[in-house]
Amino acid sequence: MIELGFFAVLAALAGWLMRRRARQRSEAVADGEPAEVPCMLKWAALGSRWKVGRLLLTGTDPLLRTSFPGRREVALPPGLRRTGVRAPSVREGLTINPRSRIVECESAEGEVLIAVMPEDLEHVTEAVRVTSS
Repeated sequence: MIELGFFAVLAALAGWLMRRRARQRSEAVADGEPAEVPCMLKWAALGSRWKVGRLLLTGTDPLLRTSFPGRREVALPPGLRRTGVRAPSVREGLTINPRSRIVECESAEGEVLIAVMPEDLEHVTEAVRVTSS
């Protein structure tokens, strides 16, 4: 019984921390400051798999900071424009979080898919809209 109480407190703490980080990101974007949004990106130039990273939302073009090998920053292709937003398919849901949303984009280099959580969707769609202008 004590274990259940411990895990309930731990889950509440984790939820509070996640909401706090999302609120901080929203405030940073609203103030025009750079913000990092956790995401997964699938783009032919990076290979056929989903890449884990953070999308750096700044006043200029968004950058992807990969989470693994080398932590390099990759600029998204120029002329990126959003073509749609959708929920992940069952197969994609096995790889990425099934609660996430996928922002579909097109560029001269091909299709780019950006998977983000619903609370960060507005920030990413706004950044892609700004990029295509």
